[in-house]
Amino acid sequence: MGLLRRIFKKFLPKTFGSLHRASGSRSRSQAYTDVWDQDTARAVIDCIATHAAKGEVRHIRLNAEGQTDKVIYNSAYSKLLNQKPNPIMSAFEFKYRFFAQLEAKGTAVAYIKWDGIEPEMIFPVDYTNLDVRELIDGGYALEFYDYENVHTFLPLEDCIVVRKYYNKSLALGDTNGPLYAVLDMEHASDEGFIESLNTANKIRGIYKHKISMLDNDDVETSQKKFEERFQKAAESGGIIGVDAMEDFTPINLTNYAANSSQMKETTNRIYSYFRTPEEIVQSRYSEHVGQAWYESVIEPLWMAFSQALTNACFTQREKDVGNRLMVSGGVMMGTSLQTRVNIISQTKEMGTLTINEQRELLGFPPIEGGDVRQVSLNYINAEDQSAYQNGNKGGGSGTPQSYKGDKEDNNSSDDGGNNND
Repeated sequence: MGLLRRIFKKFLPKTFGSLHRASGSRSRSQAYTDVWDQDTARAVIDCIATHAAKGEVRHIRLNAEGQTDKVIYNSAYSKLLNQKPNPIMSAFEFKYRFFAQLEAKGTAVAYIKWDGIEPEMIFPVDYTNLDVRELIDGGYALEFYDYENVHTFLPLEDCIVVRKYYNKSLALGDTNGPLYAVLDMEHASDEGFIESLNTANKIRGIYKHKISMLDNDDVETSQKKFEERFQKAAESGGIIGVDAMEDFTPINLTNYAANSSQMKETTNRIYSYFRTPEEIVQSRYSEHVGQAWYESVIEPLWMAFSQALTNACFTQREKDVGNRLMVSGGVMMGTSLQTRVNIISQTKEMGTLTINEQRELLGFPPIEGGDVRQVSLNYINAEDQSAYQNGNKGGGSGTPQSYKGDKEDNNSSDDGGNNND
């Protein structure tokens, strides 16, 4: 934690009262201190975070009409968030950790360390207790305790914050409190199964001696002698010898506690809570299930992350001139090869996808010069139809030509964007 303490610059503001108080470690569960500690919940969170971390961050600039005017390929933000955000993590690991924290705690936080006007590195903020305070001099600060109980303040404007279950608090998302009862049920089922399994493996039967024994010591001595004979028989052939005054009745115990349907129903409640089917977690989903899950779970995460990145990385002036950070990628998750080929076939004449985007759909690596969009000469702009038919070259664009895609000269002068153009 020493590195993070040096990165989190000393910031001790004077604040008003708390806007919210939440605990990342406080649990309403008797068995778990964190949702991450339960196996099914961790599998679901891992699945969501893994797919969400596939998203690529793009720095774009919108025009006055709100349409994409430029893609800034050499943006410092894109380089950090798609390659190496800090000295410890890869970009995938950073995004995975961010989304895993969001699912496990309800609020995910990352801190941007600036080098002047350029972002130097981005770190996830690990917290046990989290709060947002209003500053006396104006603005807001994020207050938290880390896992070593170190107390830290960070300027909220330098933090990327995404909230889930955002209902009760103005500052932070709600915790996974409703899930803890289900986790306790799951834990009780597991403990009961383990106990019944141990009992079934230990108890073999009932031994009865037909001679009346009034002394308990005599009963225990006779029982121990029979156990020794039982053990020797197991080691040397499996046949136990008993005389006429002894009787042994085997017991077959069923090694389960709760029935399978009850345990399955409890597990399904965890899947339902995270809105993630079991087929998705086990990677055996159909094309329709995969697309529906992407649209309902992954796409909203990317949208929230995009807006949080934009608000944290750009000043209001930079946002006014159209700077945005957008997260996208993996839209065709779960689709079959035939579906992807059909998409390429149906869109190639319109120039919707570049060559490299088509190769990405097929699982091939990009090639040099592949960021070119090609269109068919059979299509023209609607306002140019008459000129095209009459062969006139004036008043319209004339015969359409193949054109290069979104990629423009990134060295052109334009306002905003922290000199990343």
